[in-house]
Amino acid sequence: MSIDFKKITSSTKFMNPFKDLALDEIPFEIRFDPLTGKTGHVFDVKYKAERPDLPAIVQLSKEIFCPFCPETLEKSTPLFPAELIPEGRIRVGRASLIPNLLPFDQYAGVVIMSDQHYIAIEDLNPESMLDAFSAALVFVKRVFDWDPKVNSCSVNWNYMPPSGSSMVHPHLQISCGEVHTNEMRMQLDGSREYYNKTGTDFWQDLMEAERGSNERYLGKIGSTFWSLNYVPYGFLPDVSCIFEDHWSLCDLEENDLTPFLKGLSNVFTYFGQEDIISFNMSIFSVREDEHFRINARICPRLYPRPIGNSDHSYLQTIHNEPFTVRPPEAVCRKLKVFFD
Repeated sequence: MSIDFKKITSSTKFMNPFKDLALDEIPFEIRFDPLTGKTGHVFDVKYKAERPDLPAIVQLSKEIFCPFCPETLEKSTPLFPAELIPEGRIRVGRASLIPNLLPFDQYAGVVIMSDQHYIAIEDLNPESMLDAFSAALVFVKRVFDWDPKVNSCSVNWNYMPPSGSSMVHPHLQISCGEVHTNEMRMQLDGSREYYNKTGTDFWQDLMEAERGSNERYLGKIGSTFWSLNYVPYGFLPDVSCIFEDHWSLCDLEENDLTPFLKGLSNVFTYFGQEDIISFNMSIFSVREDEHFRINARICPRLYPRPIGNSDHSYLQTIHNEPFTVRPPEAVCRKLKVFFD
């Protein structure tokens, strides 16, 4: 069964003061996510991200206490209980994984990516990210081995302040627990419902449909599949990655990370060229579910203008309704060159 990319095309009309009060019409689409049924509004508005004064932001962050810098890390960050992590912290190369002082689940860790207080988005290459993601895998596997009730985990990244990060120092957040987040639960329910209705795998059908339409498809790197999301979650379109052969991070080895990090680096290079220098990223995983696939979403975030506005409003915050000002199909044409 083919994936249904359902949408409703609509428009709004008004007398435009910038066109001598001539009647003007703004078209938009209401799209339905083929997995979850979640709706999102897609507009086509000319918008250019504005790069802020990054040196000033980084300098200010250095003047504020940073527990992740090497001179403060040992004395300012906690240790895991010995029964879970005997060494207290997990260290892989330049990366250090410590407990999260603001835990979002029963088992929560923070991976400090390196000693560098700031890494520019253009410098987030596979080599600079590998240690951190490898440490995350070590933590997830230990938690799953330790607690058989844990069935859900995610690896998350808030990069730079607009993403909600309180630290400029690059770091990942790993959460593992028994209760799925709303997004994870919708993905699992959608995957199972799709299989029960069609007898086929949603993720395989989605990849075939996206590759066939070639409207949002970016490319394959190893066993990772990259595309723009049909229903973006952010003000600007977001990017999706599907691990074709895996449903659990526990099944991954370090060499399985390399294709993902290569694709991630491609996305970040494009973001940098577009003056997008902040993002949210999440990787979703379960312990075991044959109808699921590990998948990731990378969502651009925008620096506020001088008045301090956010790119999230009542629609996202209260109505849980995303809207996007640039169609993902338009972004695909520009981003795809980084995957060729």
